[in-house]
Amino acid sequence: MTDHDAAARQPVRLTINPRHRQPPPVALLDWIHRDPAYRPVARQAGGGGGRPGFSDAVIIAVLAQGLLPGLFNLLQSWVDQQRTEASIRIQAGDTEVEIQVNGRTDSARLLTQATEALRAAREPGPDAAG
Repeated sequence: MTDHDAAARQPVRLTINPRHRQPPPVALLDWIHRDPAYRPVARQAGGGGGRPGFSDAVIIAVLAQGLLPGLFNLLQSWVDQQRTEASIRIQAGDTEVEIQVNGRTDSARLLTQATEALRAAREPGPDAAG
């Protein structure tokens, strides 16, 4: 098994904060649940996003990194249709990164950005001791 295979199986936790001024025609969670693979892993969070302009329709998903491409495609298509944006906080182990999704974001680039940010956050920097 390669490091990439192991990373693809490592679970990640995503907190998705959609941004909208009024309720969208299709809620993001309903949009994600259109794909049966994501129904058991994505749910509504209990509280608000706590960020101005972001709704309290926070979605929590815990899934293998190998499922991220499909989820990012769903998220990007929802953002494009709603003409809005979203914030995604991704946690893998002790590593956490946040990325923004808007109508100009490409889902493949989103996956690359998330993967690179997670890898960089996992690797100790040059000033790290030991």
